[in-house]
Amino acid sequence: MSLAVRPMHADEAEAVAGMVRGLAEHIGTDFVPALTGGKLRSAAGLIDVVVADDGGRLIGACLGLMTFSTWRGAPGLYVVDLFVLPEARGRNVGLDLLRCSARRFAGRGASFIKLEVDETNVGAGRFYARLGFSKKAEDRLHILEQDKFMEFVGGQS
Repeated sequence: MSLAVRPMHADEAEAVAGMVRGLAEHIGTDFVPALTGGKLRSAAGLIDVVVADDGGRLIGACLGLMTFSTWRGAPGLYVVDLFVLPEARGRNVGLDLLRCSARRFAGRGASFIKLEVDETNVGAGRFYARLGFSKKAEDRLHILEQDKFMEFVGGQS
């Protein structure tokens, strides 16, 4: 079979959502992603998804967003998720997905890639290091989850 890396078709959204759930399972978290095909389709204007299609079977996906760095004074690609099915790893599918996504965003002015890797996902850390990514130990992720976000939005100034 021949591998094609291309934009996701709307009817593939549920399969991509399943891959995101597979990523959570791969890193061993008890958290189950709330992403569904419907939610992914409804976010089409916000998120760009490329898939790896191996003869009609999806074997990987890269989900990205445009971001902007005030420190760099430039737009960039923020990789939300990159996942390749276990049986398809070692074939450069992840590299092809990431490169396709980067090219799409470079066409929109992006000049860097930013992403997060779960500390338990050692293989992903090695993958990104091989590509030249540097780990920013001084950065720490802070999240205001949905329930606290709604409290914050409704609060008084």
